[in-house]
Amino acid sequence: MFTLEVIDVTSINWRTLATDFLEKRTQPNVESSFNRNKQKKVRINENLRLVPFDRIRVESLKWYQDPKSMRNIVGTYSKYSVQQIQRMYHWQDEHGLLYYIEYKNGKQFQIVGDVWLADDDYAIVIDQAFRNRHIGRMVTKYFIYKSQKMGRDHIIVSEIFNWNKASQQMFKKLGFTPFAKQKDSWSYRKQISIRKTIKNTR
Repeated sequence: MFTLEVIDVTSINWRTLATDFLEKRTQPNVESSFNRNKQKKVRINENLRLVPFDRIRVESLKWYQDPKSMRNIVGTYSKYSVQQIQRMYHWQDEHGLLYYIEYKNGKQFQIVGDVWLADDDYAIVIDQAFRNRHIGRMVTKYFIYKSQKMGRDHIIVSEIFNWNKASQQMFKKLGFTPFAKQKDSWSYRKQISIRKTIKNTR
């Protein structure tokens, strides 16, 4: 039995009880270092691909209006309204790389999650029905590679809640380590080895 909390977009932000998120993502003067050129589809393998965000899709309502999923996302049993999801996606799209995750289920690709890489955060959400298929791991491995190509020296996951053991285990296996403790969560970081090209001067 749990208590459902409807999040007030005017008073709370993102991850810690949704207090850091929505407020952070509605600040118009925050700049991003990401190239704003239009992103392309990314084929990870024959069953998995990334599609750049274009508009809110009905599939995302399943993740952000499901209290159990939201507890892992924002730390409380809650749900976002359609307007809140739109505002969140708009902010993320302006301040990082935002993609839908498509997975081939039978003969058809379908949207099963979303992923966002920003200067100071990385967030991934997978539909509960498609977990335990290593989708999150494969997508995150791509973004580790992507970050290396971009010349970044680390990736930060701002918050993984203490009860979200599956996410903790996945990120640890990919080389992320906890580095900052909050009340009910830890921030994780992965240092990235940047390959330097050494010119032959002989």
